[in-house]
Amino acid sequence: MNIPASHSSTSFACSVAQQLRDIARELAKETGTKAFCSALAAELANVQQHLGDLGEEPGKTAGESRLLKLLDNLERLCQWPARSSSPSCLGITFDRRRYPTLIRLIKTRQVVKKAIKDFASEPRAKRDRVSLLKLLKAFGKPKKVTPGSELSELEPVDTRQQQDDYQAYIRDLYASLASHCVCLREDGQKVITAHLRLNNCCTPGELADSINFRVFFLDHPHCYKADGTCQWQDTQICVMRKRAIKLKNEQDNDKDAHLGKVISMETFCKIITNRKRSQLKLDVSDDGLLLQGPGYLSQDFLLGTSSVSLAQLLDVAKLSRKMKLLLSYFLAKAVWQFYDSEWMQTEWTKETVHFMFERRSKIPKGIFINEPFLSARFHCQQRRSVDDEFRSHLFPKILSLGIMFLETELGIKIEDYRMPEDRGPDGEPTVNADHFAAMEVFNKSELWEEKDTFCAFIDVIGACLTPDHFKPFLNDVHGLRDAFEKHIVNPLQALYKTAWEDPDTSHVRAVELDSSSPSLPEATKTARHLSPLSPSSTPLPATPAYQTPYYSPATHLAAMMHAPSFCHPMQSAVFPSCTSLPDAITSTSNSGITSDDWFRELDKLKVVLRPKPKEKDGAYQPVKIAILDTGVKEDYADSVKGFKDFVSQDDDWQDNTGHGTNAVRLIQKVYNMAEIYVGRVFDGSRATDITATLMAEAVRHAKNSWKVDIIVMPSGFKSEDNEMENAIDEARNARILVFAAASNYGNFFNIAFPGRLYIDLKLFCMFSTDANARALLSFNPSPSSKARYNFAILGENIKLPSLETLLSGTSFATMIGGAIAGRILDFSRHKDNRERIRRIDKLHTVEGMSAVFETMVESAVDNRYHCISPWKILPLEFNGCEPTQKRLRERAHICETISRALEDMRRR
Repeated sequence: MNIPASHSSTSFACSVAQQLRDIARELAKETGTKAFCSALAAELANVQQHLGDLGEEPGKTAGESRLLKLLDNLERLCQWPARSSSPSCLGITFDRRRYPTLIRLIKTRQVVKKAIKDFASEPRAKRDRVSLLKLLKAFGKPKKVTPGSELSELEPVDTRQQQDDYQAYIRDLYASLASHCVCLREDGQKVITAHLRLNNCCTPGELADSINFRVFFLDHPHCYKADGTCQWQDTQICVMRKRAIKLKNEQDNDKDAHLGKVISMETFCKIITNRKRSQLKLDVSDDGLLLQGPGYLSQDFLLGTSSVSLAQLLDVAKLSRKMKLLLSYFLAKAVWQFYDSEWMQTEWTKETVHFMFERRSKIPKGIFINEPFLSARFHCQQRRSVDDEFRSHLFPKILSLGIMFLETELGIKIEDYRMPEDRGPDGEPTVNADHFAAMEVFNKSELWEEKDTFCAFIDVIGACLTPDHFKPFLNDVHGLRDAFEKHIVNPLQALYKTAWEDPDTSHVRAVELDSSSPSLPEATKTARHLSPLSPSSTPLPATPAYQTPYYSPATHLAAMMHAPSFCHPMQSAVFPSCTSLPDAITSTSNSGITSDDWFRELDKLKVVLRPKPKEKDGAYQPVKIAILDTGVKEDYADSVKGFKDFVSQDDDWQDNTGHGTNAVRLIQKVYNMAEIYVGRVFDGSRATDITATLMAEAVRHAKNSWKVDIIVMPSGFKSEDNEMENAIDEARNARILVFAAASNYGNFFNIAFPGRLYIDLKLFCMFSTDANARALLSFNPSPSSKARYNFAILGENIKLPSLETLLSGTSFATMIGGAIAGRILDFSRHKDNRERIRRIDKLHTVEGMSAVFETMVESAVDNRYHCISPWKILPLEFNGCEPTQKRLRERAHICETISRALEDMRRR
C-alpha cells in the first residue's frame, strides 16, 4: 500500500537528509574528500531545514515530482557507482520500496559511507558531484528554480555538461572584445592591446548568472611609444548568461549619450582613451557591448606604466622558490580555465604573460607574482600547417606551459638550448625545436642541482613535457581538461598548500625591478626613489661583523685576545667559528683545486643518491634539519619550513650577521631536498648571558615541535653548560644526530663546547679541510687522542653563488657534514633501498653514521683528522654500462657499503 506523498514523504526525506549529512560531516575530516563532503553536508542541512519548514505547515508540500527526484538522486548516491535498481512498477508516487538503500541506511551505514567516499574522490565523477550539489542547492531554495530544470540525474558516467567553470562566459567575452578591439582612427587599422587579469579571472557579478572580468586596454594609439610611455584603461566587463538588458532610450541620460547603449568600435576606442583614471564598466549583451558608466577610482594598478612580460621579468629579477611555485600554479590554473576557448588560439609563452605595476600599502610601485595577465591576441587566427602533423608533442598548449615552468624555475631561456639542426631553411626553429630543447634541459641534472626544486614540481613539469596522461583524451577536450586539472593544477595547489598556505589567498612580497636594466621598457624606469625589494637585489653582507679577516695565526690570536667576550673568564662566549676571506686571498693549497671542484665531485654522488619519482612512495619523507644560529634573512624565508626566534620571541625573520643565512644556503647546496628549520639563538656575533639557555631551549624545540632528524649548531662556547648538555642527551636518546663546530682558534683554547662531547659519542664535532681534503693546522684545534674519529670536511675557501667573499671555518664544515648525513638518511628512505640496507635503524645514531662516514675517508687520515670525501662511497666505474643500468648498480653498491659498515660496528 502506497503512503501519501505529502507529510510522510517529507518526513522520510528529512530523516534521510539528516543521516547522510552526518556521514558527509565525518568524511569532511578526511584528506581527499574534505571539499566535496563539506559542501554536501552544508547543502543537506539546507534541504533538511526546508523540509522541516514544510512539515510544520499543514497543506504545504515540497512538490511531489521534485521530492521524488531528490530521493532518486540520493538513492543513486548511496549505490554509487551502481545504477539504482528500484522496481519500475512502483509508478511515480512516493513508495518506500523505491528506495531500498535509503530505508536500510542505518544498517548499511559503512557501505553507504564507502560509496560516498568513492564518489567524492573519483575524478570521473567530478561533473556528477557538481550536478548533485546544484540539485540540493536548488531544492533548498525552490523559489529561485525554474520548473523542469532544477534537478539533474546523478550517474556514474561523464555527462559532458560544463557546470564547474565558466566556459560560456569566457567565450562570450572573447567574441565581444574581438569585435571591438580594432581602432579605425586616422592612422589606419590597429589592433587594441588588451591585458586580461588571470587571477580571479571569473568573479561572480552582482546579478544572478553573471560573471565579471577585469581587462586593461591600452589607449590610442594602442601601442607602446618609443619612449615607453603609455596609458591603460582599467575596465570591468560583466557577462551574463541571460542577456535581458534594458537599453536606454534616446532621451535618457542627457549627460552621456552613450551610457546604457550599445557602443561601436569607434566609440569604444574613444571611451578607453578618456584617461579619467576611474574604472570603466561594460556589459556584454546579445546586441553588443554596452557602456554602463564609470566605476570606482582605479588606485591599485599604475595606469601610466608599461607592463612587463614574464620574459623581461626573468631577465632582471631572481624569484624565490615560493614565488616560482605560486606563479606556476596561477599559470596552470589559467590554462585549465581558458584551454577550450579562443583566448588560447595560440600557445601562451613568456612573451604573452605580462605583469602590471601596482601600488599596495607601503609599496609605491612593485610587481606581484600572483597577478599575471594575458596579453590578448585578437584577430590572430591559429595557423595550421603541414608541419603540425609532425609534432612530437600532441598538446602544444601544455608543452608551452611546461616550457614556461622550466624557464621560470631554472632561470634559463629555451631558445639558448635549440640545436642548429632544429632550424629550417629560413633560419626559423622547426615545429619540434622547443620540445627537443625542453627535454634536453629537463634531463640535465647539473641544472637542477643548484636549484631547491620540489620533487613534486619536477614531476609536474615532466607531465607537461611527456604528456602520457593526456593522450587518451586527444579528441575529448572535456576529459583532457579533467586530466590536466588532476595531473597539473591539483598537484601544484596541494604542494604549495603543504609548503606554505592556500595559494589562492597567499601573500607574497613585491618584486621591484632595477630601473637601470636595459631589458625593461623605458616607462618602468621613471621611478628612481624606490628601494629594491627583489630577493636577489640585496646581496648578503660581504663581511659579517664577527668574521675576523684571516691574516696570520699571530694577528688572529692578538685580535681575539682583545675581544670583549673574553674580559670575563666566567662568561660563556661563543667562538666566532668562521672566517671570511677576501677573494684576493688564495687557497693554501698549491694544486689549484677549489671548492667548485669539490662540489663538482659531490654532484656525481648526488645524482646517484637523489631519488627519481618511481623510487619514492607514500612512506618517503625528506630529512628534517634544524639550524640553530643567527636566524635567516627574510629574502630566504621561502626556503625554510619553520622559523622561531628564541632571542626576541617575535615572528620577524631576521639575521643580523648573515651567518645563519649562509648556513641555509650551504645546506641546500649539498642537500636541496631537506626540510630546513631555523632557530635564532644569537642576536649578533657574540653570546650573551642567556645564549646557552636559549640554545638548550632551541634543541628541545627542534626535538619536540619540529621533530627533526638532524640538528646543526655551527658555533661553540668556551665554558660548558649542563642544561645544554642535558638537552643534547635528550636529542641523542630521541635518535637525532647533532653536529657542532670545533672552533677556529687552533690550540689557544680547547675544542669548543658542545663539540668536545664527541669524545663520548654524543654528537659529531666537525673539523675543517680545504678542497684537497687536507686538514690544516692554522685554526683547527688538535684532534683528541681519546676519540675514535676526528671527522673533518670541506670548510675553507668555500665559494657560494652571488657572495663576493670566500667562507672559511669549522662552522661551515659543520653545515656540510650535517647536510651529507641528511643525504645518506634520505637515500635510506627510498622505496628501493629500505629493504636492502641492513641494520638501517643504526643510521640515526652517532656510531652508525660514523661508520658510514669512515667509508668516505678510506686512508685519508691527516694528522689524526679523518678527512671526508663523500664521493668515495661510490664504486669504481662500471665500464660498458648504459647510464640507467650504471646508476642502478651504483645505488646497489652504496646500499651494500652502508650495510657492511653498520654490521662491522658490532665487531669493533
